[in-house]
Amino acid sequence: MTNPPSIKKKIFLILPGQKYVNYYGQTELSKMLGKKKFMLPLSMPMIAAITPDCYDVRIIDEELEKLPAKEMPDLVGISALATTAVRAYEIGDWYRSQGVKVVIGGPYVSFMTDEARFHADSLVIGEAENLWLLCLEDFENGTLKPLYQTTEFCDFKEIPPPRWDLVNMKKVFQVGMQISRGCPYKCEFCLVTKLFGNKMRYRNIDNVVAEIKSLPIRKILFVDDNLTANKRHAHELMEAFKPLRISWGCMSSIEIAKDETLLTEMNDAGCFNILIGFESLNAGSLNETHKKQNRDAEIYEEAIRTIHSHGIHINASFVIGFDNDTLDEFDRLYEFTQRTGLSYINFNILGAPHGTELYNRLKAEGRVYDNNPDMMGGLFPCIHYYKMGQIELFDKYLTTLMRMYSFESILPKAKILFGEGHFNKPYNDGSPGLAFILNMLWKLLKEYLFIPAPGKRRLFHYIIGQIRRKKLAKDMGLSFLLSMISYNRHIGRMNRDAEQYRILIRQYDIGPWEKVPAEERERLAKSL
Repeated sequence: MTNPPSIKKKIFLILPGQKYVNYYGQTELSKMLGKKKFMLPLSMPMIAAITPDCYDVRIIDEELEKLPAKEMPDLVGISALATTAVRAYEIGDWYRSQGVKVVIGGPYVSFMTDEARFHADSLVIGEAENLWLLCLEDFENGTLKPLYQTTEFCDFKEIPPPRWDLVNMKKVFQVGMQISRGCPYKCEFCLVTKLFGNKMRYRNIDNVVAEIKSLPIRKILFVDDNLTANKRHAHELMEAFKPLRISWGCMSSIEIAKDETLLTEMNDAGCFNILIGFESLNAGSLNETHKKQNRDAEIYEEAIRTIHSHGIHINASFVIGFDNDTLDEFDRLYEFTQRTGLSYINFNILGAPHGTELYNRLKAEGRVYDNNPDMMGGLFPCIHYYKMGQIELFDKYLTTLMRMYSFESILPKAKILFGEGHFNKPYNDGSPGLAFILNMLWKLLKEYLFIPAPGKRRLFHYIIGQIRRKKLAKDMGLSFLLSMISYNRHIGRMNRDAEQYRILIRQYDIGPWEKVPAEERERLAKSL
């Protein structure tokens, strides 16, 4: 920056609250652990890290604290996702009414600039590393531009550690880290390649290690879209991770199951969880969405057994609502998860995020509409589906979720998952202290034994029995019991609120798209 301010100016970096939080966001688990949020998004700590020291920076996550009504900054930066865009605009409008300059960035506004520009003085489109300092310099000079945009990706080899010191980490369970950007795949419904490109970019491993050593928490989620895409780099990472005593999760493609040497190294280095986008059991749906790395859904079961045998949980991501899907897919998916012991399931209704190839295709067909972006987080129907109406899709989704996370369903999956003793290694970041274990046991006793629910009791006795037989590590077993309570409770609350959701959904439900008359299809396409 050529002209730093002589007096420190105040910047608020704001993460707007989300109205509809998905069940696998683990909000209930966070409360049970005495936290407010499971994990803070990485965006604002990273922006704060590249902000010059001549500014007084404050990070405000609305899910951790309220916006200070009486404290006015000089500049506000807001990061907007689809599910937080409405709130982001409200915040932007309010601060602008107070005479404060507002900058909005994030994935949503990168593809909705015409909409977002009415709620901000400036938009940052693309990777902020290339734009934020220029934006600040123009702010200082009183020449803030309406739009900062670049088509070039940053080098990303060396980045400063995120400013976690600006976050109350006592309220957060784990932190995020990013080691790479980009994805070699081109799934139709995904924004990653649009945002970060097809070419993978990697940080220097020394830079990664330095950040890990600086972290305030030893539990980490690597938010890379495919941490193990480059196997040679992944093996080098594992060697660097081993002495650091961290526990971590990541995202990977199903192809990780082919490299058992790497899986062993990952577990040794502290990996306890991998999120894998299975997406569908329907081969037609996988072909439809260009999920070429999942060419054969028949390999799933062997891949799941292989990964579980290395003591690593799978967070299995599935999506229903592709053109080849019918309501039968729900029952098929339920039976599959029961058969394979998949207990952590990120189960979503298909959406079409702005900017994706799926959105472009469905818009041309007349199958998208101006719905509330608050509802675009995977919990609600938000396009016209080819073989399913929206209400019947939502009802079957909710019924299946409740069935998946009923304790009668969880117990047989737990027996498959934990029966062979693969999960008897504690987390790498150290065994939990006695005080923590006693506190968790007390909460679990109240949840599992003091409430008259036979299914819950049977699950509790099974997990405790596996711990006593040393076939399951204490921290692994207790965290499993806590997570299942969290999921079950959150889904139960969704079910209690289901009728108000149906009222919103009925506004747009015109039944299966295949049954909509041709003239009505044409009218809807033209209306867009």
